[in-house]
Amino acid sequence: MKAEYTVDDLKGAIRNPFYEKLNKEVTVVIRRSDYATFEEVARTNDETPEAVMRRCLKVAAQGIREHD
Repeated sequence: MKAEYTVDDLKGAIRNPFYEKLNKEVTVVIRRSDYATFEEVARTNDETPEAVMRRCLKVAAQGIREHD
């Protein structure tokens, strides 16, 4: 298995036909004070609060998978 793929490698790839079916849109309500914390971190990293929240969720999901 290759450690890294080049752009040329990816150009010939076949898109997963089930990609859209496997993703699910989720809406989560959070307190204004919690959102303010994400905004502060986002400003520090020059990104959106939503990107910070997505990253936190991804890290938490990985931790749960590793624990199981």
